[in-house]
Amino acid sequence: MMAVRTAFQLFCDCWHLYRKYILKTANEEVLEGLKNEADKIFKKYDEKPLAKELLMAVLNEIERKEKA
Repeated sequence: MMAVRTAFQLFCDCWHLYRKYILKTANEEVLEGLKNEADKIFKKYDEKPLAKELLMAVLNEIERKEKA
């Protein structure tokens, strides 16, 4: 189980990722940056299930915005 402080930091990291990319227009460079930053966050939190789920939520929302 992840410590509360660690989980808080994970939520903050995911929020910053979302905030950074939600308003950008997707192109190859932007998507590569998003992928790299998401991978970095995932590894930072030892590939824990909560990290995966939060990052997938962020990525799915960014994808949904692009399709709209």
